[in-house]
Amino acid sequence: MRTVRNHTRLLIVVALSMLLALFGAACDGEDPTATPTPTSPPAPSGTTPDAPAPAPDPTATPTPEPTGPAVDRVIMAVGSPVDFSNIRRIPGQASNWYIRPHYEYLVGFDKTNGAYVPQLATEWGLEPDGHSWRFKLREGVQFHNDFGEMTAEDVRFSWLMNILPDDVGSEARTMRDIVTDVEIVGPYEVVFHTEAPNADVLEVISEIQGGMEIASKADFLSRGPGLLASKQSSEWGAYEEDPRLAELVDGRDPLGNEVPLAGTAPYTIVSMDEQTGVVYQAMEDHWRDTPDFPEFEFQFINEASTRHAKLIAGEVHLAKLPQELIEDAEARGYVTFAAKVPANRYFLAWQGVYVPAGPNLANDRHGEWSGDLAQKEFPAYPNTPLANLNVRKALNKAIDREALNDAFFAGKGLTMYKNHYLPNNAQRVGWNPEWETRFDDEYGYDEDAARALLEQGLEELGIDQLQTTIQLTNLPGVPAGRDVMQAIANFWRDIGVDVVEQSVDPAEYRTKQREMRWDNHVVPVNTSGAQLVTVHVYGSSLIPVLYIGLQDPDAEAIMREALKTNTPQDRDDLLRVLGDMYYDLHQDIPLFYLPNEVVADPDVVADYVYSGMVSGAPVDHLEGLVAK
Repeated sequence: MRTVRNHTRLLIVVALSMLLALFGAACDGEDPTATPTPTSPPAPSGTTPDAPAPAPDPTATPTPEPTGPAVDRVIMAVGSPVDFSNIRRIPGQASNWYIRPHYEYLVGFDKTNGAYVPQLATEWGLEPDGHSWRFKLREGVQFHNDFGEMTAEDVRFSWLMNILPDDVGSEARTMRDIVTDVEIVGPYEVVFHTEAPNADVLEVISEIQGGMEIASKADFLSRGPGLLASKQSSEWGAYEEDPRLAELVDGRDPLGNEVPLAGTAPYTIVSMDEQTGVVYQAMEDHWRDTPDFPEFEFQFINEASTRHAKLIAGEVHLAKLPQELIEDAEARGYVTFAAKVPANRYFLAWQGVYVPAGPNLANDRHGEWSGDLAQKEFPAYPNTPLANLNVRKALNKAIDREALNDAFFAGKGLTMYKNHYLPNNAQRVGWNPEWETRFDDEYGYDEDAARALLEQGLEELGIDQLQTTIQLTNLPGVPAGRDVMQAIANFWRDIGVDVVEQSVDPAEYRTKQREMRWDNHVVPVNTSGAQLVTVHVYGSSLIPVLYIGLQDPDAEAIMREALKTNTPQDRDDLLRVLGDMYYDLHQDIPLFYLPNEVVADPDVVADYVYSGMVSGAPVDHLEGLVAK
């Protein structure tokens, strides 16, 4: 049964959030009770707002209709990214959303439904070996800043940059270990060679996953030599001897104050700062989609109330806001645009439930880069209370998802019956309808059942009380995320859990994560993108950099089989079996598929069409902005 106390607490959190937001608006000189028309033009000289408009003068020369957008630079207020770099391979796939508008991909995806579409490649297909991929490139596509036409040389170069050892993203492992070579067949044709079928390859190459952004080799060479020579660590020695990487010795990465290597996208980055944001300039006569706005800016503002206040004050034109501030902005006349695909997943992942020593221990993890890590004794399941199934069940059943949805998302969240899966979706396969019918019994809110499961789990563990830590992480795609995590912590306290709420510096978090130093922690995740990549990123030991989520050797055996496929349809049955296993194991804490929404000034932005399928991104397809 749902308790009145839980609802009261949630309502108090919402009320406090709204008061803080309104106070922030008032501090910026805005009357929080007023409902002005956004960026309304001043009344004509000689009139008052309440006076009737003067009669038109029939002899006057008609005023021409304004042309062009209302502003040259459209500004969106968003939370800051977890990782920040002007080197495209450094931020992880879920953190590089601010650099992706600068680049394009061989295979794009439709911003209205997420389907694969031609982008820099006009066509692609499997080779006779059944697993390598051939791409025919689009001719005449130009790089930013006059760096010439995109050709097969740039595709090979972009792959080489992805196999450098300092790229520790999950997509880099595919490019480094699975793709053995990128063969230049002709100026506009390449083959990505692999030794066996692998489900990651096409997804990583495509825009839906990210990681294979096409950058200009000419720009890289123009910045001077030193990329490999500047690396003194012993780990780079073997890579310098790699004949493939010898092609990179004559160029270098952007320095800290430089813009990224040139791409081909409708927008190009002209300045970027980790504290303030990123500014983009539109490319004139772009081959695919010339933007309506000459400039675009992501302005990094972590406080939701400040984003709201700046929107109301007209200092920004779009903002990512939590639900209560969306409602306030809509009451003032602002409009909300929603992504077209329900891909924005919001869930909690266990940290510390690692696979014991076994076949994944040294080679699949990054022992070759770090000798001490290869020798580390990785904790086995019994070393963390989160490894106990009844504990995981108890923490799931202690959460009132309906109350969270109503309080923080106005009921807009779709219940996530099984993370990473969706019914009737070509990109996500393996759906089992029984997950929905069994959900109330297995995961549904029941405080008494949660207490009983927790008691049973503690008895099995031989401890008196569960103590765990919940991470309070800023997620650009979930503006109310910290409040949601605090509410979940209170749900757990209600069943007797000692919960520590912790905020961690992003650099410290990443270091400990990559070395599997987190133990007995729960972390929020907001992601979208390709299915199989996220399945094994957020729930296996197969990606040697992330280690988020429960790892299970039996499930990983099925996952390895699924990885030996080429298309989603090839792995439908395998992913259904895998989903059943992880469903019963309570692999994570599924919460919601959230609407990816952005609030806009309708006097500046007439429409915004975007997919919501870029992992971790507040929005995507910036060229989808339509000027008023």
